[in-house]
Amino acid sequence: MKKQMLFSISMLFLLTGCKKGDFIVFGEPNATVLKECYEYDKDGNSISMQIETTGKDVFGAMTYKLSEKDKNAGFIKGKWENNILLLDYTFLSEGTESTRQVAFQRKDNQLIEGYGEMTEDGTKFKEVSQLKFTSTMPLSKIDCPK
Repeated sequence: MKKQMLFSISMLFLLTGCKKGDFIVFGEPNATVLKECYEYDKDGNSISMQIETTGKDVFGAMTYKLSEKDKNAGFIKGKWENNILLLDYTFLSEGTESTRQVAFQRKDNQLIEGYGEMTEDGTKFKEVSQLKFTSTMPLSKIDCPK
């Protein structure tokens, strides 16, 4: 319960606490931070992602609202490697906190989600090099909310 409350409070600060131009920077103090937003919204399905990139390091927030499934929202943290965004997604769904690995390939101004075999506990990809980027719900780059 304590973990859920801390997660919820942290999420609230991340999503509402920053105004345009405010950045939380981890790592080098003078590093350039790139803020990008992506979204898919069609046929009752939506995925939104806000990321901030410093070098190869990425952090941000993501929400999945898929038709006939429970909404989940949470934090993402990971790295860019050769146009592949590999993230750990920590999220709340039905009051339960979970973490799983997600991957997206950057193609033009879109991010295409990748799929592959997962470990037995379903939290990590067994072999990242074997991922197939075949999602039919590409996230398109959009202007970030102000």
